[in-house]
Amino acid sequence: MTLANLAQADSLTMQQINTFCHVYERGGYAGAAEVLGLAGPTIWEQVKTLEKIYKTKLFVRSGRNIVPTNSGQALYEMLRPLLANVESTFERLAEHHDQSITQFTLVTGMRMMMEELGQPLRQFQKAFPGTRMHLMTADNVTAQQLVLEGRADLAFLIEPPREMVADGIDYEMLYPLEYLAALPPRHRLIRRSHVTLDDLVNEPLVVGSAHTIGRKQLEQARFRLGMKSPLNIVAETDNSAVTIACVRAGLGVGIIASQPDGFLTANVKTRSITNEVGQVNVVAAYRKGRQLTNALQTLVEMIQAR
Repeated sequence: MTLANLAQADSLTMQQINTFCHVYERGGYAGAAEVLGLAGPTIWEQVKTLEKIYKTKLFVRSGRNIVPTNSGQALYEMLRPLLANVESTFERLAEHHDQSITQFTLVTGMRMMMEELGQPLRQFQKAFPGTRMHLMTADNVTAQQLVLEGRADLAFLIEPPREMVADGIDYEMLYPLEYLAALPPRHRLIRRSHVTLDDLVNEPLVVGSAHTIGRKQLEQARFRLGMKSPLNIVAETDNSAVTIACVRAGLGVGIIASQPDGFLTANVKTRSITNEVGQVNVVAAYRKGRQLTNALQTLVEMIQAR
């Protein structure tokens, strides 16, 4: 590092970095001011100071809004992990001091909460009895946004495909799920030990809505297999727990990502269609650059070992 760069780095403050990241994430000065509790002119001045330090324009006007320049986007991608790392030092040091954290927020899918997470959370409660857990359910996009905004410490979700990966988030593999066809009571396919997508072409189907990962993988599988007939979709849902409820009610065959021997499918006959649709993984998601506390890392490991 040159002496000039060192001098520029010395003039940076964490408040400037924090303000810049919030302006980037909120898409404007007003949104950042609301979150940070600072006046709009103060936010504007801190960004302008940062532009002077880096000698580049970070945001430009687009109508009534502002958008990041290429330099602004590049700087955000470099500074956000640094900010997350610094923020996590307070939790890590507090934990080092008294060996505990008082609370954390976890966001996950409804099916995961009902099936796989109960036992590990109970184990965690026994290991860290003084910790309060705030548990939320949300879809993948919302869960990742909650993590990015700092409103959730961790998210457990189905690993997003490349085009849905959120900037600023790290993902850690937890466990795999299979794609299953869940059959209503007394369905004709129950007699078969093996079911293919071709067997389901004319069946009434209960599937994930268009934005869900399972639906996207289903459509990709149909394209890959050269299936041209449209699916007979009678209901779309936002999570597998609702899909199973529809199957039990006799609405149709459900297509879900789940455990073949899970709680929700205990009284429903399922057949694996993973060979055609593929496998998905459940991952832990947290801010890029964040150092997980010992407690949160222990929770991740408990779920990996479930």
